[in-house]
Amino acid sequence: MLGLSHVLLHVGLCGAVSRLSPQTMVAMHVKATYPARAQTPDTVIDKTFHFQRGDDPETTAEFDLPRGLYKLRLDVPKYNCTDTDYVEIMADHSRSISETLHDGTAPQPTPNTMFDGAAPGSFFYARPTYVLLDKSVTCNGAVGTPLTPHISVENDPDAYYVSLYSDPSLEARGSVVVALRLRTPTGLYHYVRVPVQFPAQRSGWPTTVEFPVTEDNLDALTTEKTDVLLCPKIWGTSVH
Repeated sequence: MLGLSHVLLHVGLCGAVSRLSPQTMVAMHVKATYPARAQTPDTVIDKTFHFQRGDDPETTAEFDLPRGLYKLRLDVPKYNCTDTDYVEIMADHSRSISETLHDGTAPQPTPNTMFDGAAPGSFFYARPTYVLLDKSVTCNGAVGTPLTPHISVENDPDAYYVSLYSDPSLEARGSVVVALRLRTPTGLYHYVRVPVQFPAQRSGWPTTVEFPVTEDNLDALTTEKTDVLLCPKIWGTSVH
């Protein structure tokens, strides 16, 4: 299938499974669904993987998925361990995903907004991090003190994936500025505005945006000011 991507899923074990003897065989059910126009989401992966407990603190599973946003559900019913998360898959990019099984069925937080993008290797040498700024910060203005965020990041060799979580304090602000922070060779920072609305209006599934980074984007930053909010027009986004 065109655009099919290989997924390597790393799964941290829950307490109940970790306490099993090394020779015990464990069945883990993996289900991946994506939004459909009907009320019931379409199921793409619905498979049980078997593994021996062994001595490692995690297990792995491998499968292929087409491009899109998925709700991933992991379940070890015999030992009452579960995990739920939302993941993005880019076309023709192998994806490494890390999840952790939890004892019981406690609900997991849902990301409000997710964005991803292809990126060159030099991007990761700049130690990319993602910060939230008060909405009063404008283009070319001083960034001030970033807000305390709940952000999850996963990096692959040629792409990155970010999940932004909202909370009542952020929603009370109405909106905030999302910025990509890149470290310069001199130890200072460039802040690049990510043009997404955050927090986004809730619709059950996270809002997803593609924000690719190129070598040209990074080269253009070398002459830009540090510690101010940069809003370069050549950095574009597209909604999935």
